[in-house]
Amino acid sequence: MAAVNESYDKTGDLDDIEMNSMGAARKKEDIGRYSYEEALDLTGHGKYNLGLLMACFMVITAMGIDIFGLGIIVTAATCDLGMGLAEIGVLSSMPFAGIIVMSYPWGYLSDTRGRKLVLMWAMCGSFLSSVFSSFAPNWQMLAAFRFISSALSSAAESATYALLGECCAARLRARYMLLVTSALMITPTIYYVWGYLIMKLDFSFQFLAIVYRPWRLLTQVMALPLGLGALMLYFYSESPKFLANVGRNEESIDVLKRIYVKNGGDEKDFPVKEIYLLDGSTEEVGEFSLRSLWTQIAPLFKPPLLTRTILLYYLTFVIYIANNSFAIILPTIFNVFFTSYATSAADASFCDLFALSNSTTVDETETQVQDASVCTDTINDLTILAGCVHGLSFFVLNALISQCAHKRKAMTIVIMVIAAAAAVGLNNLQQPIAGLALFYVYLTTAMVFGVVSSYFVDLFPTSYRGMVACVGMMVARLSAFFGTNIVSRAMTDHCHETMYGAAGLVISGAVAASFLPADTNVFPN
Repeated sequence: MAAVNESYDKTGDLDDIEMNSMGAARKKEDIGRYSYEEALDLTGHGKYNLGLLMACFMVITAMGIDIFGLGIIVTAATCDLGMGLAEIGVLSSMPFAGIIVMSYPWGYLSDTRGRKLVLMWAMCGSFLSSVFSSFAPNWQMLAAFRFISSALSSAAESATYALLGECCAARLRARYMLLVTSALMITPTIYYVWGYLIMKLDFSFQFLAIVYRPWRLLTQVMALPLGLGALMLYFYSESPKFLANVGRNEESIDVLKRIYVKNGGDEKDFPVKEIYLLDGSTEEVGEFSLRSLWTQIAPLFKPPLLTRTILLYYLTFVIYIANNSFAIILPTIFNVFFTSYATSAADASFCDLFALSNSTTVDETETQVQDASVCTDTINDLTILAGCVHGLSFFVLNALISQCAHKRKAMTIVIMVIAAAAAVGLNNLQQPIAGLALFYVYLTTAMVFGVVSSYFVDLFPTSYRGMVACVGMMVARLSAFFGTNIVSRAMTDHCHETMYGAAGLVISGAVAASFLPADTNVFPN
């Protein structure tokens, strides 16, 4: 690094020179003083990094189950809580509403109080709220608890990436980001399987003011990963870069030394005595105030960060409205598809099945709500199978894509172009199973989540990474909130138009991605 080599004097005595970890020369008076990235590179790669990866993987998995697993809970609890389509729509949108409300505060707290601290409190609170939601006597209380739970668990979306990215060497960072994102891909398999197994149980008994049924047990089981994620994080340290950035240099060096030792090094051999940051001076954490909130976010919308902010936020808007708008109602989409496919003509298209199912689905739902005695708490087996295939295939695909992390820009463009082509293709096939396959291909837009998250880490200074990512999640969930309401209403009567619109939006995202920095050159950090 150029900044490390400033003091190198070619005319100096070779005895006064030693080579640093990056292969550059340094004078003896600079021995022990390293840039943060150099110091982090010296800690190596081993048990600490892999353990933290597993902890972050669990946290992201827990968040995904908490947010997207609600679809299974709503499906199972519809009859028991006497919900109609309007109530189901309100309840299903609660996770996005919670994220929208808390994204900004979590970004502020992550950048000013610490990544690990935020995650520990958030995951513990989300665990408790999720457990309490299982005892909700009505759908309104269930909605309130799920709003709180998702508002808290949403901290994982940004703080987890910042914590992990700042604790692993730059050469591994993008790969780790994509591997953690693969947790979101496997969550459907987890909660679909849990839903299948638990909803096969048949029990019902009075407990306090509620009737305890299988869906309540499912809700409690789905809360467990939140508590487990908090427990796993307990054994790891705060981000050393965050500590250095807020002036706690000695603590930062202690954490780096701990990583070094956990990775197999000898504490006495750790050479770092002082570190410095290349992306700006350290900052003290001030008292909370509205002004401090503005101070934290304002630089994101001013040069030189403005262009990066707009670009990444637009990409975030595109991929989340294109993907999450369908993902949150995926159980419903699968149920409608398989129910209609069993009675439709062989030459019906993917979208034709939704038009055919409109009146039937409404009639069946209203009948179930009106007659509580027929509540069976079951989930269609084909829906479970489709959900498992979706989760497992996307998990494997994302793991494979993570091996191409050095080609992030090209990969983003290719994925989005293919997804857009799939959305157009399913509108022009008169074979429903082939249309379903193309719908799966369209959902691969989810593979871009981790890529965009890695750019939030790479393209912004340490002081603003948590904030820019959390506001990015606010943009993401706002788009998903409105997109879900649009898609849920449009799929039955305007499926073709919905998929063409989705294709056009994704193509615009591919165009925007072409303005990302080259794969071999990120913006100065």
